[in-house]
Amino acid sequence: MNINEKTWQYIAAHAEDDVARLALHPSKDPQVDMAVVLQQIAGRQKAKEKLPEWYATEGVLYPKKVSLEQCSSSQTAEYKASLVEGDSFADFSGGFGVDTIALALKFTKGYYVEPQEELCELFQHNCKVLDINNVNIVNGTMEENLAAIGPVDTIYLDPSRRDVHGRKVVALEDCVPNLLEWKERLLAKCNTLMVKLSPMIDIFQTLRDLPETYAVHVVAVEGECKEVVFLLTRKDAPWHVSTTDPIDSDTAMTGPAIIAVDINKTATFRVETTLDTERTTPPRIATELGTYLYEPNAAVMKAGIFNALSQQFQIQKLEKNTNLFTADELREDFPGRVFRIEAVHEFHPRKIAKELSHLTNASIAARNFPLSAEELRKTLKIKDGNACYLFGCTLSGNKKCVIQCRKH
Repeated sequence: MNINEKTWQYIAAHAEDDVARLALHPSKDPQVDMAVVLQQIAGRQKAKEKLPEWYATEGVLYPKKVSLEQCSSSQTAEYKASLVEGDSFADFSGGFGVDTIALALKFTKGYYVEPQEELCELFQHNCKVLDINNVNIVNGTMEENLAAIGPVDTIYLDPSRRDVHGRKVVALEDCVPNLLEWKERLLAKCNTLMVKLSPMIDIFQTLRDLPETYAVHVVAVEGECKEVVFLLTRKDAPWHVSTTDPIDSDTAMTGPAIIAVDINKTATFRVETTLDTERTTPPRIATELGTYLYEPNAAVMKAGIFNALSQQFQIQKLEKNTNLFTADELREDFPGRVFRIEAVHEFHPRKIAKELSHLTNASIAARNFPLSAEELRKTLKIKDGNACYLFGCTLSGNKKCVIQCRKH
């Protein structure tokens, strides 16, 4: 992408302006390429939160909206790069190149493979700007180039999750490339195959489809689940797991590791177990509510590792199918939200509406409850908001109740 000086000047002068407004009031200077202006300003504004290091680097060029939306954030890219090690890698889902550059900082050499020529040119430019010089750029598809590339230590793949009509898909066989068809050929070319999948994927069905998996990482950022990452290996290949991500030797052979991670500005919360351990550990069910109510974060909820969570933090589940926990002790490092319980109301629609009639506003949630949160709100005639939280849920013994609490 060649950008003339006038266009660069216009981009710099309007870097923080509203893009929609700029589109309605374009520059009258014919030397200013407004299509480029709008793409670069929109991209840079998006990068401010998603890719702060790129945003802070002068001269980075940004792709069209869809490529920027689909790329990893700096946080998730760096996390994935921390999971693998070795001398060489290949990223067969190049795109904007955020994951490629995160991997390039860990490996001696690598490959960026991308079928869109425009993205290849952008990546080449950005590598120079970001001082990355150990990546070979290949303009083409994985299917066309797999035979010629490798073997490498790690292959990274982010299958396209849109069909020919642009609609989102989730199942492995609907993605491009179809991992179920290509996994053996990919694993023949590497020690570790790292695959980024949709947060909507069914983890346990996918583990049945991908028995070569040795670890699953559910990655959330600031409480929002962003990615589910599967790490696969051949039976005869060494496990390339970073020393910052150890798998305890006593549990390494009890099924794939399942790790739920929530990356926040101030800390990273992590819960880890293995598939077999989670399945064989009996749940800790509360016979009565304690002082505090614990709501797991999105990563733990997606990973479904509630028995590990209960054991690690010494908290009890409200009921087998109610994914809320309780304890008398305060766990400040709990991966999720913590509430102090103020009252428990047995659920009888008319009676409870009268008991809570003094509340005009509250945040309402339903967990394993006969009513949805919105239905419960209508029953109680309470508006949204305020510092009060109400959880409609089921306790042990199939007791339906509404727990009234405040956030700790």
